Amino acid sequence: MDTDGDQNLGERGAPEEIAQAAADEGVIEGGSVSDFQEYKWEPEKKHRAETARYLAYGLVGILAFTILIQYGMTVLLICQNRESGVATLDKLFSTLLPVLSGLVSGAATYYFTREKDA
Repeated sequence: MDTDGDQNLGERGAPEEIAQAAADEGVIEGGSVSDFQEYKWEPEKKHRAETARYLAYGLVGILAFTILIQYGMTVLLICQNRESGVATLDKLFSTLLPVLSGLVSGAATYYFTREKDA
């Protein structure tokens, strides 16, 4: 069951002969491979740092957007003389603000106090 490739290896023989045959065929020698442990590659730290940054910026953006929407809706409801809607919106915002500010403060604290190695 010899294939052409197996017959060629058998005909060429020693590694020096194989290298010479490769050089004759125009193949470039690849060189040596160094130990993989020499390189410090820690994708997990980079991923955590990027995730923390995106979460912190995203939550701050959500908080700012929520505040802008609340003030915009309040002005709109006042202009349309719907004070009952303002009271409902105020109650909703009073419930939502502590939750969002807690999330933002937690994310910002983590973002600014995490390891600076990444």
